[in-house]
Amino acid sequence: MNKTTLLTLAALCLFPPAAGAADFTFMKPCARANALGTAFSTVQQDACAVFYNPANLTTLENLEVRLETARRLVPGAPQGEVSLAYIRPVPDTEGKVAGLGYYSARQQGGKAIDSMVFSTGNRAVLKYLQKPVYYGWGFKIMSLREEKSHLALGAEAGLQLENSAGLRTSLVFSDLLMGAGRSMLTVTLGNSYSVGQTALLADIRARGSYTEIFFGAERTMLNGLLQARAGKGLALDGGKFLALGLGVNLLPWTMDLAWSLPWGGYHESYGYYGFNVGYRFGSATFSEKLVGDAAREAENLRSEIDNLRIQRANVESSIATYRVNKSMLETDLTMMQLRMRELESNIKELQVQTIEEQYRKDNPKPLKPYVAPAPERWPKLHKVQPGETLRSIASKYYGNPALWERVYQANEKNVSRGLPVEGSVFTIPAPPRKE
Repeated sequence: MNKTTLLTLAALCLFPPAAGAADFTFMKPCARANALGTAFSTVQQDACAVFYNPANLTTLENLEVRLETARRLVPGAPQGEVSLAYIRPVPDTEGKVAGLGYYSARQQGGKAIDSMVFSTGNRAVLKYLQKPVYYGWGFKIMSLREEKSHLALGAEAGLQLENSAGLRTSLVFSDLLMGAGRSMLTVTLGNSYSVGQTALLADIRARGSYTEIFFGAERTMLNGLLQARAGKGLALDGGKFLALGLGVNLLPWTMDLAWSLPWGGYHESYGYYGFNVGYRFGSATFSEKLVGDAAREAENLRSEIDNLRIQRANVESSIATYRVNKSMLETDLTMMQLRMRELESNIKELQVQTIEEQYRKDNPKPLKPYVAPAPERWPKLHKVQPGETLRSIASKYYGNPALWERVYQANEKNVSRGLPVEGSVFTIPAPPRKE
């Protein structure tokens, strides 16, 4: 909303309002547009875009026909109006839409205007913009009868930008005509901001020395069935008017009512009354659209529920992981505490050992005198055990089985058939001296 206000103030600086009233040729058709105070340059998905901003034709997806009749009351010069809009998407071309618009107005006193515009709209995707850029252009033929009759030819062009926050900005050059007898070039800078089901609109329109800002607001109700509108009305004599309107979208049919009254109250010689009806070929009916919207909303709710379930499962998994990690950390902490106690015990033991070592170093023990071992006594007595031989006995006492003859010579009487007598007592002489 702040962006819209800033853009509007900037436009007011570029096109300061001038005194005076709107020109007869300044009027534009369509009940919905007039109910919004003709602040219509940023409105999408409406066939009347062919009269206000050809860039918005590309937002239409179906072939559409719209017919309007209206009456504009001015003291001494009431005016009757008729308009027709025909919109058709260009086959085999994505986003490109063509439109034909016809507008006729007759005013008491002989003034009349007939105009026909052929327009096309398209879109382009730019790298650094959030949404596509809409652009359009067209040719216009106008028959104007005032004091003199004129046949004029010219062109129109429009551009619109928008972002994901609901802000739209448009720039339109219209009535760039040759042969009208005077300059009719009109520059329109429009802004709108949508929040929820409400749209706020503002257009600044300038032609020559005449500049004026127009405001409008629209509220969608009952799932798009009804639209309530209000705006600053446009008057030929420069008076202040309040525009009101109501739209009924009973698809594929659409109907719009509009009226404007003097700001000071009702007056039978002032005001605007308009009605138009449109038909969108191939469009879903309102009931189908309602069912489709309900189905999409139900699908969105199911998707949200599934996402919530996934989030819940993720949270539960995270909690379980946290609990496992907590248990592991508690186990690690317990082991670390045990290890710390063990290290503390080892440190204490090392301290004690260090103290003892230092004490032993400071208080050395006296050396004990060396005592030579007693000499081994020979001969020795050996009781023969079952299975022993002279060689095994020599190996046991001398460590060398080859000295068995020394054992035999000392115990010949206790040897029978080369084997020691079991249970006999042998005398083991001393081993031979080593030389």
